[in-house]
Amino acid sequence: MDPSPSTPKRSQSASYSNDNDGERIPTFEVLLKDSYIKQDYLHIPKCFYEHIPEAHTSAVLQCGGKEWFMGLNVGERRWLKDGWKSFVMKNNIKRGCLVKFELVEIAQILVVFKVEVKGQGTHEDPVEIN
Repeated sequence: MDPSPSTPKRSQSASYSNDNDGERIPTFEVLLKDSYIKQDYLHIPKCFYEHIPEAHTSAVLQCGGKEWFMGLNVGERRWLKDGWKSFVMKNNIKRGCLVKFELVEIAQILVVFKVEVKGQGTHEDPVEIN
């Protein structure tokens, strides 16, 4: 299922964090709501686009000591795809969790994010993979 312009807005923000040397690291956070975690994709905030080269079509999410590979759409709108739903399920991410993405590396063909999940989320309506 491809994202459409009618997709409801989600709580997202982009900012910078500092590493130990004071270097600014681009980050974005997403508060997962309702059926968003059941979707096959995750929109990236527009204000974060400048950090993702258009030539890159793959992403790696590093979370819990594991790496998750997925597609990256870099057209007019940008989103993580082909693996997002599996990432959510395998990491027990629920509605109400705040997910922080920190840009770790821009490699030759992919973008690497360190992902941190904050909060317990809700335990209602368990997510099922269709």
